[in-house]
Amino acid sequence: MNELSHMVVEKLLQLRSFQIQVNNPLTWGNGWKAPVYLDDRKILSYTKARNFVKLELGRLVAELYPDADVIAGIATNAIAHGVLVAEQLALPFVYVHPTPKTHGLENQVEGDLRPRQKVVIIENQVSVGRSALPVIDAVRSAGCTVLGVVTIFDYQLQGIQKKFNEVGVPLVSLAQYDELERCLPLYGYDEQTLQTLKQWHANPAAWSKAHK
Repeated sequence: MNELSHMVVEKLLQLRSFQIQVNNPLTWGNGWKAPVYLDDRKILSYTKARNFVKLELGRLVAELYPDADVIAGIATNAIAHGVLVAEQLALPFVYVHPTPKTHGLENQVEGDLRPRQKVVIIENQVSVGRSALPVIDAVRSAGCTVLGVVTIFDYQLQGIQKKFNEVGVPLVSLAQYDELERCLPLYGYDEQTLQTLKQWHANPAAWSKAHK
């Protein structure tokens, strides 16, 4: 068992951040139906949980990427966490949209990001990479190096690690999906729920199609 992953998952479960709905699946941002959804924004409402996540994200960045010049948060859900980490490490902060805005200055990168800077990207959670991967491209297009993506939670979906390997960027997470499955029985979830989650996790696209 990964002790840090266990601690983070337990805190998220205690905050009721994980929504488990087997009979009434939730809709993800990519359109998939899923029996689980992480509302990690609840972390921001609780001082102790917020400080814990900030300190652990900052610790990972400091240990793994001590030469980072800039912290970049992915808009919009990881902006707050990114700011907290940047403040803790006394580093500049920018945030990046997965696609350029269609109004105003039509920026994709918000803030002062300069060529040749080394950037660590902060994400709130990673499922299929539909936010993180375009942001990596945007930071690189600005002439910068992406040292890594650090996230609170990794759903560990099949093929996602390969996608990050293909673009040459490490994906590091505080907590992982397998720890969630280990913890759920301790919070009263029955075997049928656990089996449904296992079926979904094995092939979320097919599970989603079958439950629309």
